[in-house]
Amino acid sequence: MTNGQPLKGEHVIFTGILRSSDAVDLTLRLGGNPVIAPLITTQEIIAVDDKQKLLACYEYDWFIFTSQSSVHAFFSKIKEYELDASSFKSKIAVVGSKTACAIESLGFQVSFTPTVFSADVFVQEFPAVSAAHENCLFFKGNLAKNTIVDGLTNVIDTWTIYETVEVDENSEQVRALLESGEGCSIIFTSPSTASVFHRSIGVHTGYDRFTICTIGHITKNYLESLGATVQVMPKTYTLLDVVNKLAEWKGRAQ
Repeated sequence: MTNGQPLKGEHVIFTGILRSSDAVDLTLRLGGNPVIAPLITTQEIIAVDDKQKLLACYEYDWFIFTSQSSVHAFFSKIKEYELDASSFKSKIAVVGSKTACAIESLGFQVSFTPTVFSADVFVQEFPAVSAAHENCLFFKGNLAKNTIVDGLTNVIDTWTIYETVEVDENSEQVRALLESGEGCSIIFTSPSTASVFHRSIGVHTGYDRFTICTIGHITKNYLESLGATVQVMPKTYTLLDVVNKLAEWKGRAQ
């Protein structure tokens, strides 16, 4: 191992959607070979009643966002219909620092983020900052679970504003790399990426020939339900922390 490069010779596979190069750059500095191969991508859902739904947004006390994809899809619609985004007076609640950054980069203030970036912690802590009579609009993807809707006593309306689709060619690339026998670590950012991996790759490769890293305990629990052993999961749910934790783990192992 080269001093200061605990990931030297390791392929670090990013299976989620990358919205910045920070974690990739860190992987390179630590000696690793980043492999950018998202197994999923997202696309905005466009519907004939989009403008009607946008105008209805003025009625809500809270907007809830759990992903950067939902933020980008919402503001894309605002731009499409040339609405003044600053005229929405709803408070904004998010799950996760990256989602908060996406909102704030557009000039808006986040009023609530849970102490742990997951939907189950969100529903535990959100009642402390919201009144039961306040109504909420949850911007979600087509694969979102019902944790927020079922877990809150507020009136929760939902808008399925984007959908997740698989990227087949990247699955083939990842499978070939894992079967090559070279050192590999793979980062899962959500149960969606883990689910796609399991169906298209994991059933062929198994889970014992590479290092498994996750963002968040929900993804970790899902992978373990499939029989995988998760070696790396940082306390803070960001890609940078995953890469740093992986480097620490690899450094101890060598």
